[in-house]
Amino acid sequence: MAHKEYTQKERQYVPEYVNKMYPNRVAVFYNMAVGPPPEALRAAHPETSLESFRRWRFWVDAVVILRDRIVLIEGKIRKVVEGLGQLQLYRDLLPQTPELQPYSHLKVEARLVIARPDPRVIELAAKQDVVIDVYRPEWVVEYLKTLGM
Repeated sequence: MAHKEYTQKERQYVPEYVNKMYPNRVAVFYNMAVGPPPEALRAAHPETSLESFRRWRFWVDAVVILRDRIVLIEGKIRKVVEGLGQLQLYRDLLPQTPELQPYSHLKVEARLVIARPDPRVIELAAKQDVVIDVYRPEWVVEYLKTLGM
């Protein structure tokens, strides 16, 4: 499977999950950059051009704003273990994300949405305070079958 097709599948997967699980959300941001803005990075490294820093921010699949919390969501159809590390990084960078400052009073929940339960990942996630949610619509089951999974 080409990387582009895999990326497109995950970009379909996460919004579908969010719409199903959080219909009464306050707001949602997809593929949101987290961490300090390029200007802040440039201030720390003035020898580097501002344009160079635009790629340095990290991108979380979804940020869902609820009345009582912020939910960081990383969705993985494949390569689920990568999502754990990404969520740790995104959670740490959240306070430096200017776009989310209006919601800084809310607690943060990290949630990894996966298509296949993996006991190893579930155990690691519990140790890292990451919620695992297995979301497996029929089209994902069919996609995984095409991959022999």
